[in-house]
Amino acid sequence: MKTTAIREFLNGECIMNNWQHLFNNPVDLSEHLKKPYFRFDNRDKEVTTISFDEKANLVWSGDSYGCISSYDPNFQLYTRYRGHIGGSSVKDILSHRDGILSISEDSLHFANRRGVTKLNLTSIDIAAFSELNTMCYAPHSLQNNIYCGGDNTNWGIASIDLNKGCLDSLLNYSSKVKLLCSNNKILSVGRQTGSVDLIDPTSNRTIKSFNAHSASISGMDLRDNTLVTVGKSKRFYNLYADPFVNVYDLRTMRQLPPVSFSKGTTMGSGGADFVQLHPLLPTVMIVGSSSGSFDFIDLSNPTLRTQYVHPCQSIKEFSLSPNGDVLGILEADNHLDTWRRSSNNMGMFTNTPEMLAYPDYFNDVTTDSPISIDDETYPLSSVGMPYYLDKLLSAWPHVVFKSEGTIPQLSGKPHLPSSGKLKGNTALISSQNEKLSTQEFPLLRYDRTKYGMRNTIPDYVCLRDLRKQITAGLETSDIQVYAATNKYEVPPAYSRLPLTTGRFGTDNFDFTPFNNTEYSGLDPDVDNHYTNAIIQLYRFIPEMFNFVVGCLKDENFETALLTDLGYLFDMMDRSNGKICSSTNFQASLKSLTDKMYLDNNVPQEHLEEYLESLCIGESIEGFSSSESIKRNMPQKFNRFLLSQLIKEEAQTVNHNITLNQCFGLETEIRTHSGCDHYDTAVKLLPSLSIAGINKTLIKQLNKKNNGQNILPYIEYAMKNSIQKNNICPICGKNDIITQENTVKNLPSVLSLELSLLDTELSNIRSSKNWLINEFYGSIIKNKAILRPTASELKGTGHIFKYELNGYVAKITDNNNETRLVTYVRKYDSRENNFKWLMFNDYLVVEISEEEALKMSYPWKTPEIIIYCDAEELRKPFFSVDTYSINYDILYRDYFANGIRDSARSEYKLLTHDEAPKSGSLVAIDAEFVSLQSELCEIDHQGVRSVIRPKRTALARISIIRGEEGDLYGIPFVDDYVVNTNHIEDYLTRYSGILPGDLDPEKSTKRLVRRNVVYRKVWLLMQLGCIFVGHGLNNDFKHININVPRNQIRDTAIYFLQGKRYLSLRYLAYVLLGMNIQEGNHDSIEDAHTALILYKKYLDLKRKAVFEKVLNSVYEEGRAHNFKVPETPKT
Repeated sequence: MKTTAIREFLNGECIMNNWQHLFNNPVDLSEHLKKPYFRFDNRDKEVTTISFDEKANLVWSGDSYGCISSYDPNFQLYTRYRGHIGGSSVKDILSHRDGILSISEDSLHFANRRGVTKLNLTSIDIAAFSELNTMCYAPHSLQNNIYCGGDNTNWGIASIDLNKGCLDSLLNYSSKVKLLCSNNKILSVGRQTGSVDLIDPTSNRTIKSFNAHSASISGMDLRDNTLVTVGKSKRFYNLYADPFVNVYDLRTMRQLPPVSFSKGTTMGSGGADFVQLHPLLPTVMIVGSSSGSFDFIDLSNPTLRTQYVHPCQSIKEFSLSPNGDVLGILEADNHLDTWRRSSNNMGMFTNTPEMLAYPDYFNDVTTDSPISIDDETYPLSSVGMPYYLDKLLSAWPHVVFKSEGTIPQLSGKPHLPSSGKLKGNTALISSQNEKLSTQEFPLLRYDRTKYGMRNTIPDYVCLRDLRKQITAGLETSDIQVYAATNKYEVPPAYSRLPLTTGRFGTDNFDFTPFNNTEYSGLDPDVDNHYTNAIIQLYRFIPEMFNFVVGCLKDENFETALLTDLGYLFDMMDRSNGKICSSTNFQASLKSLTDKMYLDNNVPQEHLEEYLESLCIGESIEGFSSSESIKRNMPQKFNRFLLSQLIKEEAQTVNHNITLNQCFGLETEIRTHSGCDHYDTAVKLLPSLSIAGINKTLIKQLNKKNNGQNILPYIEYAMKNSIQKNNICPICGKNDIITQENTVKNLPSVLSLELSLLDTELSNIRSSKNWLINEFYGSIIKNKAILRPTASELKGTGHIFKYELNGYVAKITDNNNETRLVTYVRKYDSRENNFKWLMFNDYLVVEISEEEALKMSYPWKTPEIIIYCDAEELRKPFFSVDTYSINYDILYRDYFANGIRDSARSEYKLLTHDEAPKSGSLVAIDAEFVSLQSELCEIDHQGVRSVIRPKRTALARISIIRGEEGDLYGIPFVDDYVVNTNHIEDYLTRYSGILPGDLDPEKSTKRLVRRNVVYRKVWLLMQLGCIFVGHGLNNDFKHININVPRNQIRDTAIYFLQGKRYLSLRYLAYVLLGMNIQEGNHDSIEDAHTALILYKKYLDLKRKAVFEKVLNSVYEEGRAHNFKVPETPKT
């Protein structure tokens, strides 16, 4: 024991003494940052960290531009490479047996010593990579795992598996991390606040904490069982370095007496800023100050120390070589200086260095003397060139190269035949057509993309068999089979579904075989039912869902489309797999197009586009059409929908711009012409149209992407040019102009509208991975660059990671009938993975990712594709319950324009003292009018089938108080709903509505708009009120709202025996002795009667005589045919 102690004492004394400063010129590590093209970027040009290599005679440095450089013992540059894209500064460097690890604030880079990248992970790959500061090896990992930590407290400390190149685990740590170090058992974490935590990585728990320093921690080192720290304390509102070093023994988990730094001397008066344990003898540590002084101290005998002073202004960092013979000091002016022991004459950094391979770098060191322009031996490729974001003044103007032949232009002359002889009759027909075409009535060419192939006989389709297929239903045993047995067979899950004839949610149609998921489908029994697929697509974008549903918290009565879409999303979210209907949304679409038609301020060409995109004939003749969905119709509706929603969000109470920021593509439009009278315009487009692809350019881009995929199509759509003949609005010159369209940004949601030709679709179907699951994008040189991996993007711009959110595809069956289906990629936070869903109206089935991404089927055509930011896609969906909802409409009136306040009122508004709450009873009744009668067909066997279901509209709603009190049974809502559409039948006998009651110009009633009365019902449901009524299932279907079953008290269900429903009038007569509905129906009377009937039901149940009374009611009803005796007229 004594011999060992004496040997350590002698070694320690030898190690601490005989250090000499090499007074040669220090090397400037920032020389490569002093190039001319770095002068004007207004960024710091500093070396941020240094570290010695443990396996080679190299010292490594990282700078503020993300570059890592290495130097040999003679400080000659060995290699330099860009480790971190985007100009992020290097935070820490760690030596590895196979290379060098470095981190920036949002990335980890691993390269071999030649500079060749082995692994590169960014915040796009690992979300925990944010505001990183430090890293260290994980205990027991044999340098296979590292821990990374920083200022982001949301993720904790990330463990990275270097072999797999992925995130291994996350340590739950809620404090900001400044320093990390470890031994073979414990991970030591230095907080920003100055304390130190010791963590057991196996159990992921903190086993010991030390309050090391009161303000912050500056340095920390851990070897074997010794931990040392230096830090700062706050005095007089300033931070000062502590004049001592904290020492901890990890065997006993106790703090040892602190060791002073040059105590009682003038040296080190500034306090200790750096500390490091000797790599070979951990009982010796080196402590330094930023002012230049440093001490070698023996921890076994702190009085034994050797003091030195480095001649400089200030020190940024110092590091001791692995063999302990060289001390590297990084000065404030980015110069590297060294101290060496006199016994080390070779200046080696490590005792067992590896042989260095030939470096993989280009020599970018600036020369001292200028290069002659006549020097033909100097390679021009070594001349550094900057990246210009703006057009240079030296660029030739467009008007200089306006001559034909320089740039391909449309000549306006007829094209010559490429091959073959031109037949005489063809030339004769062409000349005749030219004579027929005039400026007023131009002769347009046949549009094959719009009308299909010409001179082809369409396949014969039996209309009767088609109707029977639509209305009779399908074999439901295999309806959810989505995989095709062969390439040309359309699986059952993609079949056209039978019509529900408007009775969804009842026992008349069984939806169970069509949906076994928690996600709701949509009923096709609506106008323009092709819009259902697009609605489903946007319902699963978290940012859009949260915003649209969040708008429901306010009274946005002027934004009909946005509000109705919010109610629809909310209903789909609450229904948990129950089918929903978009009736109100379709009504808003129709009223919107009617308003555009009457508005003289809308340009005629825009109006035609809107009407074409929204109005599809649903007549019986439409079933015989060869195409039930017109070409490009989904794309036009998609652009119209997004444009209208962005327009309406600005009209909301809070004047939002959320959708504008999510979808907005800032597009610069430059027009080049001979007269140069066109100005550059900037438009914000909600979606990107992919059509008219340049085949040559696509082939070139496919070569860059090493395969055919969607990325070249998106890149081309983001930057392209078109030529067209146009008349200048200023000078009136008819000229061929070139219009360049360039997208300047990458939004969080990319909405892509595909309008591709058959030849392009055949190329897509022949490619295996055309629709890729993810890609990376960046704006480089004013152009969007998209690549499958982040490593292929080179530049300083921010890199975005996009993932596929879903798409809409057109299905064409053997009868040449088309329909739209939706594929959605939904993130499951419970299982932390994604799953694919396919929506075919009310059929919902979970499918495999391989099937979802397969584009080889000839019956499947992609129409609309959505890519989302990777982080946006993982955001949770928030229901409207998370917001503070405005309930004011329940306590006031909001009449439609032109309605007199003096109109007759039969209700009394609610007061805040009687505010509804969860469980409050309210009785409701609704009346409707018929917009379109039902169309049926009876075949030769007498089987009746519904071809076109009836269309109804809400006309009146009455809601009365159901709680006991002075106002029991008094209505607080009695609203007539405005309807300017053609009403086929007012159904006065059943509704009590007379002609003119719903006309805002003639009515004497208090009319309100549909969205106002809908909000009242929705708010009552939101509050948890109990709805009492008779036949509520039918009422809520027409109101277009799904009310939870536990909030419904339907007297038609309570007094049901078998399948025969009893009318409200009959039940009131038999059980209550009331004779109601003697004239026209009155919704207030019906609601009040249903409330009394419900109270009667509860009373019979309480007395245990309900079944007996119900039996007698049915027996008496059968005797009188369930009719109320007519009251004799007097």
